Amino acid sequence: MTPQEFGEIVNKESDIDYGLCPPPVTAERGLDILIDHFLGKDWYVIMSMSKEQVYTEAIYEILEKTQKRQSFFKRLFGR
Repeated sequence: MTPQEFGEIVNKESDIDYGLCPPPVTAERGLDILIDHFLGKDWYVIMSMSKEQVYTEAIYEILEKTQKRQSFFKRLFGR
């Protein structure tokens, strides 16, 4: 998703004109957008858990996916 697409979504969901400032987005909606962007629209959790737990799992997977990979030498020797 591009920043422009995100802006269009946010503006479409808001019925108030905020002038130069962007409309607010709830934390839940923001996480949903980030999950779709980083993990894909078809990402889901198999286990039965609360919404908060699902978001925790998604954040973990996003962080894991976007971390720079350590070199083999660094993983072996920690340097």
